[in-house]
Amino acid sequence: MIRLTTLLVTGLALMLTACEEAPDVNPEAVRAVKVFEVSESAGGDIRKFSGKIEAANSASLSFPVSGTVQNINVSVGDNVKQGDILAKLDEEPFKLDVQAAEAELRKAKSSAQEKEEDYKRNKQLFEKGWVSKAALEQAEFARETALGDVSYKTTRVNQAKRSLNDATLKAPYSGVVGERFVEPNEEVTSGKEILTLDASGALELSISVPEKAISKLNMGMPATATFSVLPNTVVEGRVTEISRVAGSGNIFPVKVSLNNPPSALRAGMTGDVSLVTQNNPGEFGFLVPLSSLAAAQNLQDSYVFVLDAGSSTISKKEVVPETVRGNLIAVKGVEAGDLVVSAGVSFLSDGQKVKRYIPAVN
Repeated sequence: MIRLTTLLVTGLALMLTACEEAPDVNPEAVRAVKVFEVSESAGGDIRKFSGKIEAANSASLSFPVSGTVQNINVSVGDNVKQGDILAKLDEEPFKLDVQAAEAELRKAKSSAQEKEEDYKRNKQLFEKGWVSKAALEQAEFARETALGDVSYKTTRVNQAKRSLNDATLKAPYSGVVGERFVEPNEEVTSGKEILTLDASGALELSISVPEKAISKLNMGMPATATFSVLPNTVVEGRVTEISRVAGSGNIFPVKVSLNNPPSALRAGMTGDVSLVTQNNPGEFGFLVPLSSLAAAQNLQDSYVFVLDAGSSTISKKEVVPETVRGNLIAVKGVEAGDLVVSAGVSFLSDGQKVKRYIPAVN
């Protein structure tokens, strides 16, 4: 009996020790969540504005030096790569300047060498007491002056070489030649516009908005654009620039960047932009995916989860549902710019640590 009791106590002790030392093999993983950035208002007036397509990145190219245009290697509409030679000035005058500057530099170096040897000789004589201190100082001054002249002449050579290099106009980035303003054999001054180069890919619509409507626009607000060259295509975009200064007729320049513009669109084409304008976006609420909404029966006590990108945590935010539009629903309680979790909300809780799901790019 004593032996059986001892075995039971020993076995129980081993079981308790094993439970205490067993590691947690199933720690809670940080859940990845898809998010939807709140931006589109649920109500307001739809306004349409006509505009012209421009390259989002466009540069006016010119020579930093004056000269005679020797050749232009591109035409309007040509595709070029970064570093391609677009145009050249006659290089002969610049080459002559380099040669002259180099000759002056050689002369200055020779003179500096003579002054250096003269200074050393006077220093030795001064140490022996055969020349005065004034003679030594004069030799030292002549040496320093000669060295300064070498430095100046070296700068002149570098400037001449830079001017020679500037006589060649290269593409600062890949793109399409938009406009051409000069022809070969023309005399041009430094800074005169030679070509415009539009960056490949990114396009925007430049529109004009009257003063009565400009206060109803805000940065980042969504837009849709249509084009006569693509009658069955609607391109989405966002307002990316709103001028603070009115042009003639109290019209304000506004730019709308296009998301994934079709390849058929080109700078210079015209299009129409539709914007939902209103004085108070919160008055009508904002559109969010239906899948982001969590609620009890009859949409009572509805809420969404909003991601704080800084802390990677989500917080519960109560909303008031309004009308459904396809896969979206208008709600009050969120603000433009909120990152709303758009899927799997039934598995989440207030204050939970999450990570933002980013789809892989092929």
